[in-house]
Amino acid sequence: MAGKIAAIALNTFKEAVRNRVLYVLLFFSVVIMLGAWVASTLSIDDETKIVRDLGAGAINFIALLIAVFVGIGLVYNDLDKKTIYTIISKPISRWHFLVGKYLGLLLTIAVNVLFMTWIFCAVLYLRGYLAGDVMYEALYFVDDEGYLNYRGVFAHLFYLVWSAVKALVFGLLHVVMFGMEGVLGIPGAAATQGLFMTSVLTILEMAIITAFAVLFSSFSSPTLSAFMTVIVFIIGRLNQELYLFADTMVQRAGGMEALGGGQVVAYYFSVVAAHLSPNLAVFNQRRELAEFQDIQLGVMDISYGIAYTAMILTIAAIVFNRRNFK
Repeated sequence: MAGKIAAIALNTFKEAVRNRVLYVLLFFSVVIMLGAWVASTLSIDDETKIVRDLGAGAINFIALLIAVFVGIGLVYNDLDKKTIYTIISKPISRWHFLVGKYLGLLLTIAVNVLFMTWIFCAVLYLRGYLAGDVMYEALYFVDDEGYLNYRGVFAHLFYLVWSAVKALVFGLLHVVMFGMEGVLGIPGAAATQGLFMTSVLTILEMAIITAFAVLFSSFSSPTLSAFMTVIVFIIGRLNQELYLFADTMVQRAGGMEALGGGQVVAYYFSVVAAHLSPNLAVFNQRRELAEFQDIQLGVMDISYGIAYTAMILTIAAIVFNRRNFK
């Protein structure tokens, strides 16, 4: 059973990697991160805070787009190309097929999130290397007579190239050995503090969103699947606000009995939506990241993400198993 699921997941991953949309999204993620760096120089606020916030937001946003635009076609493409008939004719259950597709897409998202985290760390390190005072010390020297001398254009170009190489290397080290920053003494470790944990939270959040994308793609068209997946993401991010909205409405009215007809509908809609939708706010800690606070990832958060994902995949498997392909 595990071998069949793994084979489908690996094949799905290979198909997703060949998807041109994926490379376009990754390109825009790099552009957004570099743009965040440029935009931070125009702000009067803490530049590092802005860069970290926008960069983490870019990683989360691109991961969402991958989950939506790649996930909605997982099942539909096999139906459209008629390859589903070849697959289900083999000794493999439909839920094996669905779970394999899901794991393949989740692997794709995880790899791309880690890749974007690497690039973002490199951008932060490069930002430190190209700071005015750092470059000044590297490109100018005082000769024996006490005069300040410029090392030259070639030295300047070499410094830029070498800084880019170091940024990529140290960025990769951060992703691979994020817990050893203090021991290794990697320059710029303070600027990249918490990025890896934020990326892990993004992957957990996208695990839930991907499950919804697979669920919707198992019975609806790609356009409708994309719309519903985005709606789930928005409601999930506003989950806690829905509870607050319902409580505030009751308090202002002076109790449930004082609510009008429209208010009652809005109240129960908010409560039901808050209970049924995933609480994605627990995985969104961009504010803590920007303010250099500790990123919290508890056992309950991980358990919640796994349990909710399993529930949605179970519903998707039931729906997909009842579907008639004739």
